[in-house]
Amino acid sequence: MINIANYLRPQNIEKIGYNFLFVIIFAIAVFLPDFVLKTIFDLPIYFESLFFGGVLLFGFLLSLAGSFVTFLLIIIIFLMQLIQLNYLSYFGTPLEASNLMNITRETKDIFDVSYLRHTWFNTPLLLLLYGLCIYVFKKYQMTKIKWIWLVVLYMALHKPYRALSHSKGIWYFQPSITRPSLRNSISTFSYFFFRYLPDGYQTLSVEYKPYTVAPSEKSETENILLIFGESLYAPHLQIYGYNRETFPLMAQRIKNNSDWKISLGISGGIATATSSLLFFNGVREPANMNEVNAKTANLFRLAKQAGFKTYYFSNQESRLTMSYGMKNLDKVVTNDMRLLFFSRYHDEGLAKLLHEVDFSKGKNFVVLHMRSPHSPFENRYKGREDEFEKFKPAAESKDKFEYYQNTYDNALLYTDMVINKMVEEFENLNGDKKHSIYITADHGELFNYDGMYGHNNLVIEQAKVPFFMKKKNSEDLPSVLSYIQIGKIIAGDFGFNIINPNEEDNVFYIHGNNIDFPYDYIKYRIDDNGEITQIEKNNTTALQ
Repeated sequence: MINIANYLRPQNIEKIGYNFLFVIIFAIAVFLPDFVLKTIFDLPIYFESLFFGGVLLFGFLLSLAGSFVTFLLIIIIFLMQLIQLNYLSYFGTPLEASNLMNITRETKDIFDVSYLRHTWFNTPLLLLLYGLCIYVFKKYQMTKIKWIWLVVLYMALHKPYRALSHSKGIWYFQPSITRPSLRNSISTFSYFFFRYLPDGYQTLSVEYKPYTVAPSEKSETENILLIFGESLYAPHLQIYGYNRETFPLMAQRIKNNSDWKISLGISGGIATATSSLLFFNGVREPANMNEVNAKTANLFRLAKQAGFKTYYFSNQESRLTMSYGMKNLDKVVTNDMRLLFFSRYHDEGLAKLLHEVDFSKGKNFVVLHMRSPHSPFENRYKGREDEFEKFKPAAESKDKFEYYQNTYDNALLYTDMVINKMVEEFENLNGDKKHSIYITADHGELFNYDGMYGHNNLVIEQAKVPFFMKKKNSEDLPSVLSYIQIGKIIAGDFGFNIINPNEEDNVFYIHGNNIDFPYDYIKYRIDDNGEITQIEKNNTTALQ
């Protein structure tokens, strides 16, 4: 056992003071380079209180450990940061696992001295800071605990274990430009060394004809709101014939105003990361990595090109923004950037964030990305059961289906309230300016469909999402629209027509969990009468 009284002796208090000195220097070494890059290159790197606390704790545990473990981990962190910060300085975007593979293949180009013009300060800065950490650790006699290295290694190996065990997909390891660089480094290097290399890294990119964009009829719309829902399954809304009133506020709003139009939407993917990437980039075909990277049809890029100021407010994690192209976003607020704010207000915080936009000036494109009604559904209305638990409480549900259905439908009541509040706030702030509102979602949800629940199941049923549109004097919509068609409608509101030479009439795709390898997808057709027919369901083999 640890004798606490022993650590309270005067000589030991002085020792533990040096531990805290080490922690301070270690934290400076981790975060100061981010501040330097943020200042020099105007990068949108944000302070994350939770990660900051984790760094302080890890630094303190390091100070308690032996020299070998501490020096080894400091050297590993130094090397990860050296590569990450040099890449970030030059390219303005965080290093991903696939970029690391390219470094190993193109070492001659990577070490070209011309890069030093943008990155020269990283190496001396990191050497100074982490060298100071080692110096302080060696010079001063600190408090030590023999077995603490086990805790240190447990913390250090947490993310590598996640990669090696396949317990998390690639999106869990996706970096974000808004995150601290060390957090990105841990994700990237963990995935590279413990997933890519053991599994044998493979790339998958199919060559398609490039997209183009042409001006369309000039749009007079000044402000555009896009509400992007989460796990929003259209067949569970009474607007689409469901036998429960799960969306009463929006249903009444749509009924009372002829400017609202509705259609059944078909999302582009079965998971948030995939579907949002494909939706906002307007990419139709499987493994069309050229267009994912080119972002020709990217909605934020088109909005900027049309003179709109762009906003992305999200109760999701910041790593999703890597898919959208940060240079196309004027302002970003995500869950992990304002953790306390979203912990307090949840999705209702998105409506509050609308007040950070000055809708009276210029043209504005605002995306509100929700978290509700994602599972566990009862967490969406936790603490407000009296208000939203209209259907049988979870505790009284007899079986899995009843529990799943009731908690989801209750969560829809909360989601309906939030979306209605977003619409109301936007219209009040918009005033008399010409505006449009679009509402859709990343994917739907399954309720014992062929024995399947939730999402991440590659079936057409899971892709059924709502699509609501409010635009003055707009024509009626087709009964069913793919995510590509929805994206084109929004692009038209910016004054652009997206031209994809690879398209087939009324033929679209639902994509699996990945946009790289392995790649699963469904090819389907929407008939003129709104019938959805699966043409083929395929996997990576068919694309190679």
